[in-house]
Amino acid sequence: MKHLLDQYPASDIACLVKPAMKPREGEALTSYRTAGVQLIEGDLTRPFVSGTPPPSVDVVFHLAANIDTAASGTELDVNDIGTEHLLAWLGNGCRGARIIYSSSIAVHDRRGMSKGRPITESSPFCARTEYGETKLRGEQILQSEAPNRGYTYTILRLATVYGPDAKPGGLFDQFARYAASGQLAGRLDWPGRTSIIHVDDVCTLMIALAKEPRAANEIYCVANAAAPTVSELAQHIGRVTGHPVRPLRLPKFLWAAARASACNRVLFALTPGRLKLPLWRLSLIVDDGFWFDTTKLQSVWRQPPKDLDASLAEILK
Repeated sequence: MKHLLDQYPASDIACLVKPAMKPREGEALTSYRTAGVQLIEGDLTRPFVSGTPPPSVDVVFHLAANIDTAASGTELDVNDIGTEHLLAWLGNGCRGARIIYSSSIAVHDRRGMSKGRPITESSPFCARTEYGETKLRGEQILQSEAPNRGYTYTILRLATVYGPDAKPGGLFDQFARYAASGQLAGRLDWPGRTSIIHVDDVCTLMIALAKEPRAANEIYCVANAAAPTVSELAQHIGRVTGHPVRPLRLPKFLWAAARASACNRVLFALTPGRLKLPLWRLSLIVDDGFWFDTTKLQSVWRQPPKDLDASLAEILK
């Protein structure tokens, strides 16, 4: 919303929102309404999304999702069923529009080791969380409805997005705490490469691709071209927070054994439900679990990303 309001009159923007549940949400909605944005209250988990008719649209930024990877069942309905409901609510109003859909690297995931290969747009779908499965179904619904409803789409599979006000307990939060307390978990030379991108870069990209003819009906893996290892990321975080991290280097055979265990398909299948999520998260930092090849994205997007250290200093201060 901040980026849109910097570029477009508020009167050109309509925003479908759920009722505010937290004080900060209420403050944000009040500021949008005061600026002149049309706010429409609705619920994508219900067939009749809103009692208010949809506005006419040129571009739809479909950002609504439950991003909790520990969620399950109906908690995740907004990701796939919600996409169906959104398209039904828009009806013929989306004919000729571009829909920008924020998807996730989790639709790919991995079953087995990466063997030094990054994920591309054509990599197999191996989601190991219900979150990843529902985001993939959301993509498929959007693609299948496009010919009949007459819209074009651009699907952005996002890697780890960092920036101000990110969800608590994420990768950056954890390693900031590890660095501050000198915990062993923050010092290990975690070898897994992870793709990242700043939220401002994502917003700029979304708005730009909404007007890009080459992005019509395309899917992009979205991240910075450089993908640091988790250990390198921890060192960046330690440096900018004033708690330098001295890596503790483990023998390569120990990391190889960790990868072989954490990425073992049979072991994952046999793991009790409550332990699957920790095992999945471990696999992402001992192997190149969430590492994107961004070659396709770079064919339409050449803007340099925000500086990592400067951005970390801003969000972790």
